[in-house]
Parts: sequence; structure tokens; C-alpha cells
Amino acid sequence: MRSPARPLTTGLRALLAATVAAAGLTATVVAAPPASAATTVDGLTQATAAASCWEIKQLNGSAPSGQYWILTPQLKVPTRIYCDQTTDGGGWALIGRGRENWTYNYDGLGTPAEVAGTVSGTGAFAPRQLGAATVTALMGGKRIDDPTYGSGVRLRRATDQAGATWQESRWTFRSDSRDRWTWAFGAGLPLASFTIGGGSGAEATTRNVGTDDAFQRIWTAEDAANGYTRGFTYGSQVTGSTSASSYIYSKNAGGVYGVPFTQVYLRPKLMSSQLSFASVPNAGTAAETIRAAPRSGALATSWGVTGLGAGGTAETAGEVQAFAQIGGTVYVGGNFTTVQKGASASGSDVVSQPYLAAFDATTGDYLRSFTPRLDNQVKSLAALPNGKLAVGGEFTSVDGSARKGLVVLDPQSGALDASWTTNLVNKLTGGIVSVRGLDVGGSYLYLTGAFTHFTRPDGSERYAKGGARINLSTGVVDTAWNPDFNGTGTAVDASDDGSAVYFSGYFTTMRGGAAADRAAAISTASGAAKVADWQPTFSTAGSARYQQAVKQVGGKVWLGGSQHSMFSYDPSTFALENAHITKDGGDLQAITGGNGLVFGGCHCEQWNYSDTTQFDTTSPGSTSTTWSQADKIYYVGAWDARTGDYAPEFTPEMRARQGRGAWALMVASDGTLWAGGTMTSAVKENGANQWVGGFARFAVRPHTAPSRPSNLAVSVSGTTSQLTWSGSAPSGGTFEVLRNDRVIGLTTANQLSVAGASSGDRFAVRAADGWGNRSASTAVVGPPAGSVTTVPVVTAGSTWSYLVDNTVAVPSTWRTPTFDASGWRTGTAALGWGTGAIATNVDVPSGSTRPLTSYFRKQVTVRNAAALTSLVLTTRADDGIAVYVNGTEVGRSNLPAGTLTAGTYATSAQSTATATASPVSWDVPTSLIGSNGAVTIAVEVHSNYRLTPSMSMDLTLTGTS
Repeated sequence: MRSPARPLTTGLRALLAATVAAAGLTATVVAAPPASAATTVDGLTQATAAASCWEIKQLNGSAPSGQYWILTPQLKVPTRIYCDQTTDGGGWALIGRGRENWTYNYDGLGTPAEVAGTVSGTGAFAPRQLGAATVTALMGGKRIDDPTYGSGVRLRRATDQAGATWQESRWTFRSDSRDRWTWAFGAGLPLASFTIGGGSGAEATTRNVGTDDAFQRIWTAEDAANGYTRGFTYGSQVTGSTSASSYIYSKNAGGVYGVPFTQVYLRPKLMSSQLSFASVPNAGTAAETIRAAPRSGALATSWGVTGLGAGGTAETAGEVQAFAQIGGTVYVGGNFTTVQKGASASGSDVVSQPYLAAFDATTGDYLRSFTPRLDNQVKSLAALPNGKLAVGGEFTSVDGSARKGLVVLDPQSGALDASWTTNLVNKLTGGIVSVRGLDVGGSYLYLTGAFTHFTRPDGSERYAKGGARINLSTGVVDTAWNPDFNGTGTAVDASDDGSAVYFSGYFTTMRGGAAADRAAAISTASGAAKVADWQPTFSTAGSARYQQAVKQVGGKVWLGGSQHSMFSYDPSTFALENAHITKDGGDLQAITGGNGLVFGGCHCEQWNYSDTTQFDTTSPGSTSTTWSQADKIYYVGAWDARTGDYAPEFTPEMRARQGRGAWALMVASDGTLWAGGTMTSAVKENGANQWVGGFARFAVRPHTAPSRPSNLAVSVSGTTSQLTWSGSAPSGGTFEVLRNDRVIGLTTANQLSVAGASSGDRFAVRAADGWGNRSASTAVVGPPAGSVTTVPVVTAGSTWSYLVDNTVAVPSTWRTPTFDASGWRTGTAALGWGTGAIATNVDVPSGSTRPLTSYFRKQVTVRNAAALTSLVLTTRADDGIAVYVNGTEVGRSNLPAGTLTAGTYATSAQSTATATASPVSWDVPTSLIGSNGAVTIAVEVHSNYRLTPSMSMDLTLTGTS
């Protein structure tokens, strides 16, 4: 088997160039868009990629286990997959393998080539997993939980440390939630049934399933009991070893909770005839780009913030609580005392700069010229239209001047803006002023927090409680606009259209005693009236009902807070639109938007459960679920701003002091996401862990299309089409060569040889980077006129001999050229019975028993057969069909492997309309034609059951010369 090019798949970025020979090329012709030319489907080359490992096994019962090329419309390009063609009838696709340290992340681990290339042995112990999008694409648009097209999840686990014995297990997903693949098994995906070795059961979850505490146990959750090891762990009675060569690993003393080397398989039961690839327009394909999500790996960190200041150690007093950007500077505010470079910094790399510091927006380097001196924590920041920086928090002094809760600073030096002299007062119990939220809307600065009054230098006092707005031109609070909340506000956001301001917090009423249940939408018109009666949904009936973050992003208002809720609402009606719960872990603490995404920060380090408002039903061990999908989350998650769906491709891996997570988020002008809180480490793009001081940065993924190739030319040399084009392959990317409706080759060169030239071929070339961005393709080009001639050998509607009789035994020689079929009846195709366009009804008389198998024969003579370069046979499977040319089987569909008899049932039932709409095709070796051009075509059609209401047969055989 030849060494392949590494295929590009969604979420994975590794490509291996394939170099091909060049030839002199000449004229080009734009071809009209005919039906796709048929090709051999054996999975041995990119051009002959199969729909599944299952199809390969069905078409060739002797196909060995090994690496094959698989292609579905969702995969987009042929992808190298290891197929187990032995176990339980074969057809199993390996999607992951390894011992300990599997990932829950959407992108998996490694490349498809790595998954398929090393499938067993100690060299396979380090896990490699296909990205979740690739696994989903292997299903060809079918649901993961659809038993019609799959056999559930198969786990093959070592049962001894030497790797000499193995165990087979199966999971079948419950049919209410597994529309796409996820590796987040520890979240407790609901199972309909399971078998583990000799044990079985139902209504379990992937988190912890089994019938004993030994070998009939599969535990995927991280827990103290198993040393927080990720894998497909046995029970506590199975011992492992820390040895690098042991097939069962254990991190715990005594070797308990052994983690075995495991292979994970799926079996998509797809045939090429079931797939529908989009036809390529004559002008070529359009460009494709991925959404601009951040990279999951953090940018390299040099500077950060550390130490806890006067704000104390409360959960709401983390190191980083606010970001703002002005020009090329990002300002970081919080409860920190020190700015330092690296985890073990000393000397000039440790700077006392408490509560507020500035960093270069591009490099992240500390900017020493910005030196404000505050005496307590900063909780909110806002860039003002005049280029100044508004700062809110719990401070009482700035640069030696008495300033409570709110100041405006020079963005270069940090000096006080003398024109802003307003101070805040809190006359409630405790008396601490806290400005927790700032946002600019129109000509006002809106703020929220804990305060009741504003004072001016002249001693005048203005009442504004929990929420207020300050005129940006005068610096004076607007007393005609006072929400008058009865509790502390936590966040404020001016609406995109300027008509409303959204608040979140601990309050329950507002101005005039009107209900405002921890969230409010207030008109920007004078009087601060409610825009609508917004009654948020709460995830629990308990007392923890506060909300901590609110933000409009696009057409949704997002509200996050207690009991781990991240919900979106319609800004017109405030009806609930999307609901997500993060668990285990906790509350949502920050929300921002950018690049078509919504970002939420939380003290959550486990799972995001989609489409549920019920906190209590997201227990990972519960089989009673109200959620639709579970994905991994580490303190920061992303959601699609338009649909509200979770965006699992962004899975940053971080650690945070005391697990308190992210309290501040900002998308910078260059698309980089800044995530701050109590962060202590983050995994970089290369997989290495690094120290971070309070915040990490995540650059946006490439999301623009590569340059379009040009000057595609095609010529034919013998039976091979020679293609050349202009342009450069993207760095880390490739050219994708399309023939008719699918990709049949990947290369970094500007040329490709394509076997099996046909006059109907339609070629196009596009460029693809390693992320899933694709250029528009070249216009479609066909072979030069006259270089390939189509030769009709058998046309549709031809006359056939047939035998449909349950009382006649058919000898094994019926398919050979010498068999005498003169006693058979003849008729014009399509032949059959029931629905559809039937030219000849071949049904048995009423009262007779239909046979399971119907037989058809036709003999033709091909003139100048030696000039033929290829033959393509196209027919339908209604229900199952096998075709022979001069006694040799050339293809079968919807039939089991092995010897066929008159009593063999088709593997599935299809209507005539369905079978006609999904023809099956096979390449026929020209060597099968007799020396005198004689061709005998023999066809056997098998029904799925004797009372089937329809059966039909028609066939074409077309050659090229």
C-alpha cells in the first residue's frame, strides 16, 4: 500500500505533500456539468476513496485490516483511516488510541495520519484522537446515535500488563442527544445500552459504567481515586503499573484503578451510493472560511500580575477583574499588587504597580510609563470617546488625592484628569463604594455597583442608587435618570442601538418599586423606565439567584451568573432563546463578544451542557438529562453569536488559583482574546504548559481564504489526464484537485496526474490552508476535445433475457458466456414490478410465490475493443445487486459478503425511486472483454423480503477510447 499524502480534516492542521510527475500540457475545454463519472471504490488511493471502512469490506470481503482512504461530503478531502476488517464482520474505523492522558477537547490529539499510522504497541501508548469534527464527518451527515448507520462505540482494551489478552466493549448512545461527536465522556453522555466483556446493562452514562469493580467497569472521569488520570479506566480491583511498557497503567499506590491501553472505533455503515456531493459549477467552487475563533493554545507569556492587595481574599477580589484598550495599549485592573516577568522574576523584572497596569496590546509587554497609584482594587474599566481611561472600583485615593470609586486617567502616564472631580458615596450599611461595571453609550458613561449618591467639589449631592449615568461632556451625573436599584449591580451594557441599558446584579426591585429580578433592561430616555418586563430564567429554585454579567452581542442579550447559567434573550421580547449550564465548577462571571462569538468566563473547569436551564439535571452521573450536548470547558468558553450554540473548537486549557477562574474578558482590536482572573498557567499552541500572571492571551485563528490558483490546463496522455496550474500552496497547506464533484488528490506541487481519463471529466483546483480555509477554485476545465471518445456498450432501456421463477434452479454457470439462456424470457429495461417506471413487468402470476432472486443476462460485441481505455458500469440496487462481466464479479451492493445463493437476502430494502436516484457504479477492467470483443453481462437482483412491493433492474456500460 503506497504511502499517502496526509489529509486535511476539520480541526486538524497537518498535511503531507505528494509529488507527481509533470508532462507537456495543451488545450483546455470547459465541460458541461454531467453526472459524476464512476470510479473504483476500494479506498486504496485518494482518487478511489470509499465512503467508509464498511463499504470497503462489503465490496471486497477479503479486504485486510489496514489504512484506507475515506471520503464523505463532510470530510471534504480523502482522509487516511485505519480500518479493522476482521472483528465482528469488519468495517470498523479507528478514531482514537492510547493509554493514559486522553483529551476531552474537541480538536482531539494529533493528526489523522498519526491515529492511523501507529495503532498498537507501546509506541501507541501516547493518545492520538481524531478531532470531533472529523469523527462526525465520518458519519456522512448521519447522527452519531443513529443505529441504522452505526454500531455504537467499540472499545478494545488490554486486560493484562503484557498486552496479551484483550476485552471487547460496546456503547450505544441514547437517541435523544448525540447528534455530533464529543470526546467529553467524563461529562456523562447518556447510554441506551452497554456491554463490557461478559457483562451488559442499560441506562448508564459514559462517565462511569459497568457491572463490577474490576474488569467489567469503564470509568472516564478524572477523580482523586484514580489519580485524576484520563482514560478508559478499570475498577479499583484492577492493578496497573507505572512501567512505560505496561499495557495497564496506574498512578496510584498499589496500582489500583488500572488504565488500559485502549482503541476506540466507530462503524459508519455508509456506501458511496448514499452520499451526495455538491456538483461543481462551471465557474468553480466559492471560497470557504472558518469562523474567527481564538486558537485554543495561549500566546507565549512574559509579563503578568501577581499578589493580592487591599481587596482581600474574597472570591470577588481576584487578581484581574477588568480590561480596556486605548490605541496600542491594554489596561489591566484588579486586586493585584505587582507586575512581574515570569514565574521566578527578580530585580527590575518585579515592579510594584498595584491594582492598575498597562501592557502592549500586541506583545503583552509591560509599559512602565503608566504609573497611577491607587489604594484599593479596580473592578471596571472603560475607554472614553476622548481617549481617556475611566476607572471604577473600591479605591478611595488615587495619586494621593481623595477619589472614591471612579476616576478618569491620562492613558499615557496614568495621571488624574482634573476635570473629573465627582466622588461616590454609599450611605447603606457598610458604606463601601464599589463601581463594578462601566460602559459608554452615546454621550454618557453608564455605571453600576454599590453606591447611593454622587458629590461635587462644592459639596452638592445627587442621588443615584446602584446605577447611574454621567454626561461625558460635563462630568455631571444625570439626576433625571436613576434606576434606584435596591441592591448592588454587577455589570452594565449599553444596547447596540442606543435605546436601552442592560444591568445585572443582586437587586430585586428598581425605581418606584418595580420588579427587577437580578436583571433589568432600562430605557436611555429621561426617567429610566423599564423597556420591558424582563423576567430572567433561573437554573435552580434555591436562593443562589444573583447575576454577574450581561452583554448584548449581535441579536441576543446574554446574561450569566449563579448556578452556572449562561442564557441568551431576545432584545425585543426578552424571551429566553439559548440556555447553557457549566458544571462541575460554577457561576458565569464575565461576558464579552467579538468576531461573531460570545465569550463567557466562569469558575468552571469541567463541562458545558447545552440546551438546558435545569442545573440539577446536569449531574455527570445522572441518566435523566434535559441537555442536548456536553463539551469540555476550562474557565472560558465561546458561543456562536448568531445561533447561540456552543463553539467547542475553542478549548483553552488553563489553571486558576483556587479554581476561581475568569472574571474579565476582552477581544482586542487585532482579534486577540484577553482572559483574566486568578489564572496561574495556560497551555500554549505547542502543547507546553506555561506560567501566566492573572491573564492569558489567545490569538484569533487564520480565517481568510488563500489565494486562488489560476491557469488550469488539462491534457490526456494514454489513459491519464495531466493537470497543471499556477499559484503557490499556502504555508502548511495544499492544493485540492477536484474531479467532477469531489476531491481526488492533494499536492503542494503545481501538477497532478489523474488515472482513468474520461471525456466527461471536469477538473478544478483550489488552495487550502491547514485550518480549513479554502480559496475559490479555478474554473472547471475538461480534457481537450477529441482526446477521449465515449463508447456506449450497453444503453439504458436495452433488451435483456430474464428468469424470475421460484420453481427453477439456476446452475452456477448461468453467469458465464457459454451458458444457454435461450429458454429465458426477454424484455426491455427497466424490468421489474411495482412502483417506478417499469417497461417490462416480470412479476410472477398472482397466487405464486415470488423468488428472492431474479436473474438477467445480456450479450453484446464491442467493436475495436482494443482501443478502449476504460469501462464504467452503472446500475441500481433495488434491493441488492451483483453484476458479472464474462463470468467475473465486478461489483455488488446491498448484499452480504461471501457466496450468493438464490436464498440470499438483500441487506436493506429500497424503493425503486430511491434506488434510481442513487445509482451505483463500478469500473470494469477492459481485460475482461473477450478477444473478439464479446461481452456477457449477468445480473442477479435480490430482494430484502419476498413481499417487497417493488423490484427493478436497468444498466448501462460505457467505455472510453
